[in-house]
Amino acid sequence: MVLGLILDFVGFNAVKMLVYSAVLNGILALPLVVLVVLLTSNPKIMGTRVSSRPLRYLGWATAAIMTAAAVGMFLTM
Repeated sequence: MVLGLILDFVGFNAVKMLVYSAVLNGILALPLVVLVVLLTSNPKIMGTRVSSRPLRYLGWATAAIMTAAAVGMFLTM
């Protein structure tokens, strides 16, 4: 809270900082989704708890949609 108060007094816009952090979070989530799909698909890592085929398809579809959203965001900036 003290850091936020200091940033406010220095002149930073708190709402803009929240928007930028949300954008950064959305961009950084993409490699994490890919990593999770790859790890949960590997029987050496997961053993008998490997993700099912529909869940893998859903994971890759999520990664593709997030990639398209990130590329679209950068193209419209």
